[in-house]
Amino acid sequence: MKQDDKRSYARVPFDRKARLVLNGRTYEDQPIRDLSLIGMFIAGTFDASVQDICTVELQETGPNSSLTLKFTARIVRVEQDGLGLEFQDMQQDSYMFLQTMILYATPDPLRVAEEFLEDFPPNQGVSY
Repeated sequence: MKQDDKRSYARVPFDRKARLVLNGRTYEDQPIRDLSLIGMFIAGTFDASVQDICTVELQETGPNSSLTLKFTARIVRVEQDGLGLEFQDMQQDSYMFLQTMILYATPDPLRVAEEFLEDFPPNQGVSY
């Protein structure tokens, strides 16, 4: 990440396609340009406005499993070539998937791991 980049979370390139449900319309196979723990940029042309709420679905398939990840997101940026989305809600397995994908794609995994720890400060959250 460049020094002058003011984003609080690392963004990584993410070469996958998603299904976007927005304002009653479904957009299939939309390319995701980048991803962070708090959002993504999805490329395409959409009938959308800032603050609109949408659903993003990613289909993950492997040799022995298939998983559909769903995210509820709010549009925070509308550009000519796509939408900036901020995640509003997701299941725990979707969040863990995001963490894994970001760790694999970042050139600085240590810094990204520190971001994960910011979400769960020491001695808070889980009790044993």
